[in-house]
Order: sequence, then C-alpha cells, then structure tokens
Amino acid sequence: MNNYEHTGTLAALRDDWIMRSMLSRVGDIPELVLLPVLRVVAEDRAAVDAGWADITAQRTRTRLFEPPRWSWKRRYGQFVRELEWAITELTRVMPAEDVTELVSSAVAARLRRWLRYVLPTFESVRLVPKGMYPSVMDAGVSFATFLVGPIHRTGVEADGTLVYDIPECAMHTSVSAPEAQTNSCLMGCKAACEKVFDRDSAFPLEFDPHLPGLGCTLRVHPAAPRDTRAAIA
Repeated sequence: MNNYEHTGTLAALRDDWIMRSMLSRVGDIPELVLLPVLRVVAEDRAAVDAGWADITAQRTRTRLFEPPRWSWKRRYGQFVRELEWAITELTRVMPAEDVTELVSSAVAARLRRWLRYVLPTFESVRLVPKGMYPSVMDAGVSFATFLVGPIHRTGVEADGTLVYDIPECAMHTSVSAPEAQTNSCLMGCKAACEKVFDRDSAFPLEFDPHLPGLGCTLRVHPAAPRDTRAAIA
C-alpha cells in the first residue's frame, strides 16, 4: 500500500511551512479563545493565570538556523501542549459536550478561513474516475504528514471508503514527552476536522483514534452524489 513518511529535507521544509501557515490561523486559540472562557467559568481565576503562566513558560524561542524538522516539532508541540492544558482545565468546570462544541467550532471556523481558497477546488475530486480515485486521494493525503506524521493506506472498503493507518499521530509525538493528548485529539482534531470535512464535503473524513494509544485510523468516505445528499440528511 502507499506509504507516506515525513522524512527528508524537502518534506521537512514543506511540513514546517504548512505548519507555520496553519498556526498563523489557529495558533492563538488556546490563549485568545479558550483562556478567556476559562477565566470566566473557573472558581479561582488566580489559579488559572498561574497555570497558564507555567505552561507558557515552556515556550522556546526560535533558534538561529533552526532545522525545519525541529522548527516544525517545536511550533506544533507548543500549540498542542497549550491547547491540551486549556481544554483539560475547561473540562474540570464545564460539561465535556459543551467544551467539545466550543473547541471544535473555534478550530473548524479558523480552518475554513485558512483553507478558504482551497476548499472549493476539492470539489473537483468528484470528477475523478473511480479507478483513479484511490491514487489521487493518496497523493492528497500525503500532504497531511505535517499534521499527523507518517500515514499509509491499508485498504479500501466495499463502498469505496479509503482506510489509512496513522501509527503514531504527530499531535501526540510533537510534545516533549510523547503521550496521548486526549482532549486535543478528540476535540481539536477529530471533532473539528469532521466538521470541516463533513458528509456534504467532497471527501467526508472519519477519525478513529486508538486512545490511549498514539495511533489513529482515518477513513476517507466517498462523496454523496449531489442530488442525494439532501435525502441522506
């Protein structure tokens, strides 16, 4: 099956560039969206501010001539670490369903803004001949290494759904001590991405995280025909 690693200088440069671009849109969500809500709903605002100070103290500055792979990991790890902290603290004082809606909606809105010029072009996937569809989608999925790390297709289901395996998602391994970033995974990635690439999109996505492990199964479902999507809903 097709296997996409994120090794090599060109791949490292690509992943770092895409990560920088994405974080320019979503990177401030922990501080500007979630932290203000947490300060309002938490009983001890001073404790919240102290906790935030502790987590942001782990930020590191850009090093001169920093290798792109280290730059990518540092930036991604910082974002995930702060996102996980903010979400975890919110779940202590709010229902998980409400936190999921808050986080996934914020991330999805920013992702749509980031991809505003690209999303319309994805509709062309509907025109790809059935026999070429897997290879075309494989090429597209290869760009996801900046977000998930190595990924490879393991099969095709009866309805044409493509199944991909992510052995160890980069959302978990980008932090200093790799461990499952459960809340960021479920709310900031799975729920948010499934909102952006829902069943009305050109390729509906379904994430199946292997928590508490670091892996994940990604399913890329075929798009519903335009004239039947309303009936399915």
